[in-house]
Amino acid sequence: MSYVLGIDGGGTKTTGVIANERCEILAEITLGASNPNLVSERELLQLFSVMKEQFLQENMLAFHKVTHIFAGVSGAAHPHTKQTLEKLLRQVMPHISNITVDHDAIIALFAGTRGNPGIAQISGTGSVTFGMNSRGERGRVGGWGHFIGDKGSGYSIGHDALKAVFASYDGLASKTRLQDDLLHFFKESSLPSLIPHIYQTTNPKETIASITKLVMAAADKGDQVAKDIIANNGRHIGKSIATLNKKLFHQDEDNQELLPVVLVGGLFHRYDLFEESIQEELQWIERQTTLIKLSDPPVIGAVIAALASKRI
Repeated sequence: MSYVLGIDGGGTKTTGVIANERCEILAEITLGASNPNLVSERELLQLFSVMKEQFLQENMLAFHKVTHIFAGVSGAAHPHTKQTLEKLLRQVMPHISNITVDHDAIIALFAGTRGNPGIAQISGTGSVTFGMNSRGERGRVGGWGHFIGDKGSGYSIGHDALKAVFASYDGLASKTRLQDDLLHFFKESSLPSLIPHIYQTTNPKETIASITKLVMAAADKGDQVAKDIIANNGRHIGKSIATLNKKLFHQDEDNQELLPVVLVGGLFHRYDLFEESIQEELQWIERQTTLIKLSDPPVIGAVIAALASKRI
């Protein structure tokens, strides 16, 4: 019996699992970041080398029986980047002849649909709406980074909160309890004192995204500004799903099956706050959708993709 290796590579951590034909995990390793936009080739080579050594320690027999690798890696959308990552993996694991690198959105989708067509709505620190239809055609909406947009993400919600609070401070917008919540969060006594926390932090995107939990808590307590921020981002998520549905699945209008939409990312830990605004946008589309909260980790999607390529 041969096995497959699935890899979920992100900007914070990388998970690799060896699994059999029944998707049963025989070994699992978690290491640091592998997004090629954030780490160098030398660091990636080191990470894959450490992964190999740890697999050998955890289950040497299973590792030597791996025949296929599928790696879904954040930041690996460009063909040149995929080729580079494939080259590094082959360098470290030359006994494995079948290696495929793809964007991490595809494994998030497959983890929810078990390899079938559908849409993955990823809303964590950043956001992207990704899909694949029955003809294998792919599409996306958003995912262009926080400088361009990233609406429907933790960063967007935190950014909206900061804008609302400072607009209120200037007298340009409604009052919100978020001002006191932010001061408490950053341990400051005046709003202008927050500026260094935002502009001089090592990772402003992560810092701003962390404010999302304050917005959710304020919404739970009835703060209208917080509720509006969440509703606006929820509507954007719904509109993005509806737009990609129209782009990718318009030729499948005679298909009466519900289109699966896999919800991935930290925002959906509080899906209850977003459900109404998302559904507002989805109620008008021709092909009805079914929203699936991802229960398996995305790396299972990498295993499913590896098994599919093994059977071809």
